[in-house]
This record gives sequence, structure tokens and C-alpha cells, in this order.
Amino acid sequence: MYKEAKYITTIPGDAKKTAYFLCKNPKVLIPMELRDRSDVVYPDLYTIFRHILTTLKAEIVSSKIYKFQDNTFYSYLTLKQGRKFTDINIPPMVAFKVCKMFNIPIFINEKIIRDLGFCVTRRMIENALNNSPQNY
Repeated sequence: MYKEAKYITTIPGDAKKTAYFLCKNPKVLIPMELRDRSDVVYPDLYTIFRHILTTLKAEIVSSKIYKFQDNTFYSYLTLKQGRKFTDINIPPMVAFKVCKMFNIPIFINEKIIRDLGFCVTRRMIENALNNSPQNY
């Protein structure tokens, strides 16, 4: 049997972080030490997403960078389940990693492209190549 718990916070420490959860009935605070344990093998992000998508009979079709506000980008991950499409709000860095893992396209709102983008010229590319280290 499980009881619902609410995540409260995570407090960093020297060798570990401690996450705290509150169980309302009974009123109990549960500390969970989070250590970087290389001897414990957890499923990687790709495997987790693949299991979720298989279970939901869904696929990731794209990511959309839909807004830039207060120096922050906002993105969706678009899932397709049968004929239904669902946008899930997701941090851009996570969206980029997922898109790279699954070879999924990333779309950017045209307003963001207009406001933040800049044209790349042949001269810029040549300068970058000429100023880059020769030995990789």
C-alpha cells in the first residue's frame, strides 16, 4: 500500500543532497538521501522514455520552442497518441536531449527567430574556420 507524499525541497550537502517529503496522514517528514552512486544502475533517460511511450502507445513527434520571456525560453514536447496530439511543457534542455536521443525535429516560433536570430554570412563562416584551432 502507498500513501501520498508531497515533495517539499532538496537541500544540498557536501557529499549528498537530501530531498524531503511530507506525508499528511500521518504527519511525517521523510528525508531521502540522494548520493551519486556509481555502483547502482538506474535506467537511462532513453530507456525510461521508451518504456513510457510504449506503455502509452505514443510517439514523440517534435519539440517546439514557443516563447522567450524574461530571458527564459519555454518549450513543448509534442506527443502523438493515435490521432491525438498533446503538447507537454518541458524544460528546453530536457527537450533538446530527448530530441537528440530520438532524432526528433525542433521547431522555433518565428517571432523568436525574428527577435533573436541573426543571418549567417559566408564571411562569418570563413572567419570562424580561419580562427579555429587547426588540431582537433
